[in-house]
Order: sequence, then structure tokens, then C-alpha cells
Amino acid sequence: MDWNSDEFKQYLYDAITGNLAQTEKVASAQEVIKNEFASGALCNRLYQEVYQSNQNLCERLGTDEDKDVELIISNLFQIAEHLSKRMYDYGAAFSNVLKK
Repeated sequence: MDWNSDEFKQYLYDAITGNLAQTEKVASAQEVIKNEFASGALCNRLYQEVYQSNQNLCERLGTDEDKDVELIISNLFQIAEHLSKRMYDYGAAFSNVLKK
């Protein structure tokens, strides 16, 4: 897999967010790539707070789920994914500049 391909960036993002199905390939990646949503990790703790806040809000609103809150959470995850991939691109570009 080409390190600069969208496929690799998606693979890396899925690995770091713990969204890969368990395979041999994943097991070897986990030796190098830390799942930032693993139990006790910062992202896991922050996500638990987001989840609990969502539950609290829904309880106050008297509903099981609020579409606006779900949209906010979903869009923030999409923003984070987009920014993560751009950071990867910039890191690769700057490393090439520094090599010259």
C-alpha cells in the first residue's frame, strides 16, 4: 500500500481510532499504531464525557436521542478525520522539504 494513498491514510486513521476489524494485519499494525480510543486513553476519556453529556441532554429533553446533537457529534468526528489526514499530508510534505 502506497504511504501517500487515500487508502493508507484511511487505514491509519481507522487504526488510531480503533475502527479496524481484527485481522493479522491489524495485529501487526497495533504493535506500531496506538489506538487512541483504547480504555484509559485520552480520547476514550473525552469521548466518554461527550457520550455522558449527550445522555444528560437527552434526558433533560425527555428524548432517547437528539438529532441535532447527533449531527454535531458526527460532524465533529468528520472534521477531526479530515484534519488528521491533512496533517499527515503536511507532515509528509515537510519531511520531504527537510530532506533536501
